[in-house]
Amino acid sequence: MLLVVLAHSCASILGAGKHNLNWQIASGAVVISEVAVPLFFMISGAMLLNSDRTYSLKYLFLHRLPRIVIPFLVWSVISAFANSAINTNPSINPWDSIVNIFHQPVLVAYWFVYPLIMLYLLSPLLKGMVDRISDNLLTYGLILWFIFVILLPDISQTLPKPWNNYFSGYFIGKIVVSQSIGYFLLGYRLTRERHRRVDPWINSLFILILFYLNVWVSFLAQSKRFSYLHIVSTIVLPITIILIYMTFRSFEPHLHNWFAKVVEVIAPLTYGVYLLHGIVIFMVEKYLVHFTHYWQTFGITTAICLAVIFILHSIPLVRRIFT
Repeated sequence: MLLVVLAHSCASILGAGKHNLNWQIASGAVVISEVAVPLFFMISGAMLLNSDRTYSLKYLFLHRLPRIVIPFLVWSVISAFANSAINTNPSINPWDSIVNIFHQPVLVAYWFVYPLIMLYLLSPLLKGMVDRISDNLLTYGLILWFIFVILLPDISQTLPKPWNNYFSGYFIGKIVVSQSIGYFLLGYRLTRERHRRVDPWINSLFILILFYLNVWVSFLAQSKRFSYLHIVSTIVLPITIILIYMTFRSFEPHLHNWFAKVVEVIAPLTYGVYLLHGIVIFMVEKYLVHFTHYWQTFGITTAICLAVIFILHSIPLVRRIFT
């Protein structure tokens, strides 16, 4: 949640294109925040695919999907009108954004809701699959996903012509599998590793090293001469995400009571913050903080979103609509 808000708080300064130190720090922050949405999908997969309720279509359509879809639609309508009011641009028609919501999100920040809804719809089928296959088969499927969905397409896009053509698959042979479903299954697969001992401190050191490597490579890859180095980020990113996921899971039993209580309070607010933060960033940058002060934007936006969603979540009937 925090990394997503941070990434979108940096969007305006990155769009300005002034490659000074402030821009470079913002760019590095965005590179680090790339782990956020994959982690979100991994947590979703771990929770849903470990639950016996996932087999129930009734529970899916009466409880799980409404909790995702209703707040998404409500905040999309609010964001469409708020975006139109803030931009004061007559060419922006909020009704057009609402009518076309099936084709494109009202705000770019809402893109992740679309694969999330599909993953919820597929979750009973995926649950039936993972309960009936071995760890080795699931790992095999994830290896195929990494090679053909993550690695080869990126190699094809990164390498110069004609080398990129050699890694571009024949379109008839392509069977569409998204990155999202791979991370969804990966989160569940890692929950089967409870018996393995993980040293969170060593993992944390590796995470910092990989973050540094990824940021360094991202700066080099901005030059056409070194654009091929983007392949390194493609390989490093999933490894970093896995280490983060396993490290936080290993820390969980040892959290102090006060910290665990804070997490329990904030956790139900995360989806609402996802849906609210985009329009709040617009308002903060327009009325309170210049976009170059993105750390202030991040702090103010996070505080406002948590406060608003906490209040809405505290009201029983309202929480189902907004959070």
